[in-house]
Amino acid sequence: LNLNLNNILVWCNQWDMKLNAQKTVFMRLTKKKNSLLYPYALPSFPLSEVTEYKYLGVTITNNLSWNKHISNVCASGFRKLCILKHKLKNAPADLKFLAYSSLIRPKLEYACIVWDPFTKTNIQALEMIQRKAIRFIFSKYRSTDSPTAIMRANRIQTLQVRRKILRLKFLFLLKHNKLSMCPDPYVKPFSAPRPTRHRHSDSLTPFTTRTNLFKYSFFPRTVTEWNALP
Repeated sequence: LNLNLNNILVWCNQWDMKLNAQKTVFMRLTKKKNSLLYPYALPSFPLSEVTEYKYLGVTITNNLSWNKHISNVCASGFRKLCILKHKLKNAPADLKFLAYSSLIRPKLEYACIVWDPFTKTNIQALEMIQRKAIRFIFSKYRSTDSPTAIMRANRIQTLQVRRKILRLKFLFLLKHNKLSMCPDPYVKPFSAPRPTRHRHSDSLTPFTTRTNLFKYSFFPRTVTEWNALP
């Protein structure tokens, strides 16, 4: 890896680019308790190790847990919701919903096909932001007012359902070569002599998983849900 770092530096020098060594860090991605420790450096400048790093708006941790990212997303969503409550407290419901769906929900769903949670705690934390928003949008603050019933009456999907739809949509686009990404080796047709009641003609080869970390990552999880479609 140090050799690759040197090659990157050589390439940057050829194209008159400069790396800021003080802003360059490294992170070990592992769940091992005793991992091998190697120092990494740009020439004459050792790189510092971090346990989490925000890259393209997504917080990645060294154990590949999404807890930190989801916590950050919820905190940001709650802050924005408080601002909307202050600015639009007397606005009509349709304007409040437009503001929520334009300013807050996209934040709650940014890159969600990657980090879509499977634990009840994280799922509920995200849903809580939307449920608070629903109470604000429709001015229903009594304990007898059910956000679930309000959402059902207004055909508003839960964030969990929306994330599932987004994942399936992405898989559909990938399967049909609508993205600048090669579907192989992640998406392979399931080789069976004929469809059965448990599989359809577009079924994909499922992944073999041994850990929840892999089982609930994008491809294994979404392929399983794809195969379960009618």
